[in-house]
Amino acid sequence: MNNIELYVKGSSDTNYTRLDLFKDETISLTQTIQDVKDPAKIFTNFSKSFSLPASKTNNKFFKHYHNFIQSQDYSYDARKKSIAKIELNSLPFEKGKLRLEGVDLKNGRPDTYRVTFFGELDLKEVLGDKKLQDLDFLDQFDRLYTSTAVQSALESSTGTDVTGSDGETYSIPTLVSLISNSMRGFYSTSTTPKYYESTTDEINKQGGNLNTSNGPLSGYYWKDLVYSIRLYVIIKAIENSSATKDNNNNKQIVFSNDFFNTTNTSFYNLYMLCQRNAGKLLEGLGSSYTPNKQSGKAYDNAINNHTNNLLLQQSDWDIYGLTSTQQFQFAITVNFTSITGFVYVDLRDTSSNTVVTTFTYTAGGQRSFAIGNGEYELRFRAENSGVVVQDFSFQLIGLNQITSITTGNVDAGFTIPSEAFIIRNNIPDIKIIDFLTGLFKMFNLTAYRKDGKIYVDTLDSYYNSGTLRDITDLTDSTSKTVDKALPYREIAFKYEDTDNILAKQYKEQFQREWGSAAYNDDGSLDSNNTTYEIVLPFQHMMFEKLTTGLQVGHLLDDKQDPYLGKPLIYYPIHSTATGETATAINLITEINGYDSGTSPNEESVTAYWIPSNTPAIISTGAGYPESIHFNLEISEWNQSSDYTDTLFEKYYKSYITNVFRFNERITKIKSKLPISFLQQYTLADELQIGDLTYRINSITTNLQTGESSLELLNGKEAVVSSGVGYVSIQISSSNSSTASTACGYSLNTTVYYTGLLGNTTQLFTNEGLTTSYTGSGNFHAFPGSNYATIDTNGYVSNYQPCPTQAPTMTTSTASNITYQSFTANGSLDVANGTVIEKGFYIGTDPTYTNNTPKVVVSGTSTGSYSYNKTSGVSGNTIYYVTAYAVNGNGEGVGTTVSFTTPSTPVPPTVNALTEQNVSYTGFTARLEITSDGGDTINGAGFYMGTNNVAATNNPHYNITPAPTSTGIKTYDFGNSEGILANTTYYYWATATNQYSSTKGVSSSYETVVTNAAPSAPSVQTQTESSVTSTSFTGNINITNDNGASITSAGIWMGTNSSAYNAAGNTFYSISTTSTGVKSLNFTSLSGNTNYYYWGSATNSAGTTISSTYETVTTPVQTYPYIVYYNNTSAYYACVVSSTSTYYSTSSSWAAGITLYTDSGATTLAPNGWYRYNPNTYNEISGGNGLLGAQQNCNLDVQRLRITTAYPSTNFYDITTAFNSTLSTTKFLWTTIPVTGGSRVYTDENLTTPVSYGLGTYKTLHTYPQDYKYQLYPDQAIFAAKIQRYNTSTQQWYDYQSQYTQFWQLDSSGYIERVYWNFGNGDIYYDSVNPSTAGLSGIKISSSGSSDAATACSTTPSTIVYYDETTLGNSTVLYTDSRDAGASTANNKFNGGGNWYKFENNYRAQISSTGVISNYASC
Repeated sequence: MNNIELYVKGSSDTNYTRLDLFKDETISLTQTIQDVKDPAKIFTNFSKSFSLPASKTNNKFFKHYHNFIQSQDYSYDARKKSIAKIELNSLPFEKGKLRLEGVDLKNGRPDTYRVTFFGELDLKEVLGDKKLQDLDFLDQFDRLYTSTAVQSALESSTGTDVTGSDGETYSIPTLVSLISNSMRGFYSTSTTPKYYESTTDEINKQGGNLNTSNGPLSGYYWKDLVYSIRLYVIIKAIENSSATKDNNNNKQIVFSNDFFNTTNTSFYNLYMLCQRNAGKLLEGLGSSYTPNKQSGKAYDNAINNHTNNLLLQQSDWDIYGLTSTQQFQFAITVNFTSITGFVYVDLRDTSSNTVVTTFTYTAGGQRSFAIGNGEYELRFRAENSGVVVQDFSFQLIGLNQITSITTGNVDAGFTIPSEAFIIRNNIPDIKIIDFLTGLFKMFNLTAYRKDGKIYVDTLDSYYNSGTLRDITDLTDSTSKTVDKALPYREIAFKYEDTDNILAKQYKEQFQREWGSAAYNDDGSLDSNNTTYEIVLPFQHMMFEKLTTGLQVGHLLDDKQDPYLGKPLIYYPIHSTATGETATAINLITEINGYDSGTSPNEESVTAYWIPSNTPAIISTGAGYPESIHFNLEISEWNQSSDYTDTLFEKYYKSYITNVFRFNERITKIKSKLPISFLQQYTLADELQIGDLTYRINSITTNLQTGESSLELLNGKEAVVSSGVGYVSIQISSSNSSTASTACGYSLNTTVYYTGLLGNTTQLFTNEGLTTSYTGSGNFHAFPGSNYATIDTNGYVSNYQPCPTQAPTMTTSTASNITYQSFTANGSLDVANGTVIEKGFYIGTDPTYTNNTPKVVVSGTSTGSYSYNKTSGVSGNTIYYVTAYAVNGNGEGVGTTVSFTTPSTPVPPTVNALTEQNVSYTGFTARLEITSDGGDTINGAGFYMGTNNVAATNNPHYNITPAPTSTGIKTYDFGNSEGILANTTYYYWATATNQYSSTKGVSSSYETVVTNAAPSAPSVQTQTESSVTSTSFTGNINITNDNGASITSAGIWMGTNSSAYNAAGNTFYSISTTSTGVKSLNFTSLSGNTNYYYWGSATNSAGTTISSTYETVTTPVQTYPYIVYYNNTSAYYACVVSSTSTYYSTSSSWAAGITLYTDSGATTLAPNGWYRYNPNTYNEISGGNGLLGAQQNCNLDVQRLRITTAYPSTNFYDITTAFNSTLSTTKFLWTTIPVTGGSRVYTDENLTTPVSYGLGTYKTLHTYPQDYKYQLYPDQAIFAAKIQRYNTSTQQWYDYQSQYTQFWQLDSSGYIERVYWNFGNGDIYYDSVNPSTAGLSGIKISSSGSSDAATACSTTPSTIVYYDETTLGNSTVLYTDSRDAGASTANNKFNGGGNWYKFENNYRAQISSTGVISNYASC
């Protein structure tokens, strides 16, 4: 049996922990490199689920996982795998990771942990759902995206080399080839339409003529073309990006250069088109910069103060483990050396590929945002070019900690690139694992991990690296199953996407997908199984050759509209390597009116990259005649079938045809493989069993026993499916009757055979297998250090390995080791011939040959064997054991194993420890067995009594059940042992083991004095605390429990001081079991009242009441309120900002409470209005301080500051009213807004309407439309300005002070607006944009006179109106303001040609139609 050891360690652990295993747990591991039943399997890996006992060690490591209420710091995080390794017999076997699946409980206690062990290669775990766009290493390959840059990348055959952050120089990492994303290119000598129709603002689908002689502007617009990136760069980005590194910024993925190298043309020359969306990139390019690209700069340079929830990496950071209610505050500060326009900083969650928020800057400053769990990075974008970021920093604030990323940690002084083609913004949207899977399927690759590196190579190359291992002697040949290996009727190979325009047309024409293949042995198979598909997650494009040297691709659908599809991979070939002279083509760099263009321009391009499905076109080119078709297709370039090295032919044919060959079999057989084999073999090895060789399909191994189930395929010598053909090998022409001599001959003769090499194989001298090889019957040397006899007809027999090795041995760890015996263990792994003896060298000398005589064990077969040594063994001695076996080639030995036997036992060593739990009825005696004396403990106890002269003078008491281990043990002495109060006892400790019945006795004893019998506790009151009008805290002190534990306590409290339990007093319990000060809070008490309390304490001996009581007087309680007060107006109480403090004995502000001006609650608050809560007020009106009902504040109050002289002066002329002084004390109060029909009041509380209004505007006139009356002045107008209250300055101010308004007011307080100039639509006078009044009024004589002199002696009293602001000859007068100036008016003043005096001391004649003449001063 092998000893299996499982070791694990957590992320913060330094050392491994060895987990306990169930003794009967069977752990088996299955390994496979490429299962014939599933050819698309690409990653070597294995996993195994098994159970672990819930032992102390395992519980400690998994932190009692079943207890989910523990804090995060003390919980095992099963969301993450732990580093793990398996050792066999203390020798390394397998590294990997362990995942906890769950824990099973029995009777509420953990019983079994369910775990899964994963092999070391787990790309899916490292990569998860990450995509190519998450690879920040690609940022180094961003390019300018301008017409000039695109043309250069299209023409240059050498490109621009880039030296990456890994130190490697990348040749032509990006380029532009003739694959259009929007326009179908063609070549025609006829005149064809132009690219863009400005009249319809449309792209013409026939505008793609690449002929430079075409008149109209046509061809490719430069944005029809995008960059492609070399797949080799993507592989390096997978290795070097922070998204694939571990928490310490170490690489987790490193590929070998077996396949992924710069000399493997098939792979190295492949590129991927960087097209994320259908069509051209007209918008969204902008500028972008992702920190940290400068040397030594990384977020993880900072000190992480959130180690349980934050992982800092080079260019991103992860937040994890936060609950749904927890967040970090992200605060970023950016400073600029140069900035124009807007700069945007995107905070991206790369796990969901979303922008969480965008911070906008026009200058330096700080921004912040709350974020939860996620994987975050920053991207800087600029609206304009030339933006330089001086520095930036940010903080993550939360969980009572701050993690600061300072300017010194990160990039500084960087320029945000403009007009950039950001590779990560445009690379196809595909998961990294899907991309790798596609490559592995494409080239039939196999991966395995070794020495921390992932070795990648083709399956054929992998198999060729293996060695031949003979396991004949390890195999149970009595039981074997041979099945057919054919798993499917056929295997289909294809690309997932062939819907681009030409490939789709091909499929519709030929009913077969472009580049696809199906293998079914010419359709002759009739297996019941179905077709198996190997599908690449890529797009396969059919390209089009247009003319000499010119081949293009169309990323379009069958309607010639832009098409995206799956990622496109292809071979770009420069026009200088095609063997043909390139035809010049048009590249449009600017179009007037399109894409911000102002003038048309096109360039003639004479060199360019063409797209191809082959790495070379000419036969001398590197990679010829390969292609990335699975099937042999007609070349788009030259219509030939010359490119025969298809993906199937080069990478799949050998494996697939062997699987489908007529004589292929799956052989299932049992074997017992030693540790040395399990540690050395690889899945590329061939196994020899007897005279046949096999390839490994899978091996399932029981690690404890080494028993393995092998699933094997025919060896690689077998012939392909038709059965016609041969295998050639070289053998020695020399022969010998002695095997060892024959094995020394050189292999110098070629022979041929079919089938499997081994016994009964016939050898031939020619490829046609017609002339048999003539042997001598002696031994010949064969490849692989084998030999065999060949008879005269060429038949092989006695085929076996050359006898050049001694037996292969393993020395296992010794077992059953005691001070007088042990078991030696070994294994004869490989006989390498006939074994004549096996056994052990056993002794005390490190040199095994000195440990003689050897111990010979019976039997000579392979496998494990043992020897029980029961005599001559000494205690505390180092022994050395070496397994050996002898065959005809000599003696083989295993490694030497050493161990030390335990010392010969003596009586145990025991110490008496200090007693515990001393009471008046008993105590607990303690001892510690510090050594078992070399044998198992079988008893312990105490000598105990009142005699301290000798231990044996006292009775002995045995501990039951008897202990079997060292450590601390106890015995409880009590009534049954007659323990008395206040008595001195002595005890010695004892222990025995199985070796001797003699007791080991402690060298000293412990003295115990039992307690005196208990009495009731001592208790006293202490001064009260926290006294308020409604509560206080009573305090008592239990000064002594007097020998018995406190069982309860309490306080008697009430208003009766005559006795603790008098009427009116109540007992209040305190839960306690200890002495000391105890407190109890009493609430809901009355103010200004005397209360009394006594202390009480109880133990098993009785209850004690304190001898004195405490007196507590509750005070009167006042509650201060900071309020706003006004004694004249509720409105002012609502708006004033100055406060006063008032008091009340009531605990809450409400109607009915009494307010006082002093804290002693003696002086009542005066009458007035009080505001405590916003926007409400209460009134005190009765002189009793009682607060009235709460009212809502009316804050929509404004006032009109009106003409001083109104209403004593009754204005009828709007200009006169305007020129009159506005009062600073006369106001009309109203609500906001004030309009015609509003009511005004005499006070700010809007309680008393104004009654002195003189206006009767709706009864003074007969105009049928009443609303017109507010448009013209009457005899009762006044000017006004609106005022509003400023709560900050506590002042009224003129609101919109530039406007003067005009109103009429009736006796009920309703106002109507008067226009300043109705004709102009001016409803008020505007001092900023002044205008004249639209109408004037003036008083004239009430009756006319016959002459001017008489008129001048009269008194003007009749009001007339005129449509001007100046009065003079020809002015027309009206009796009603509504018609003043209207030519159709019927109320012109009829002066009858008489003379009238005007109130300005002028006179004039007025006609019957109101026309003035002879206007002059009196």
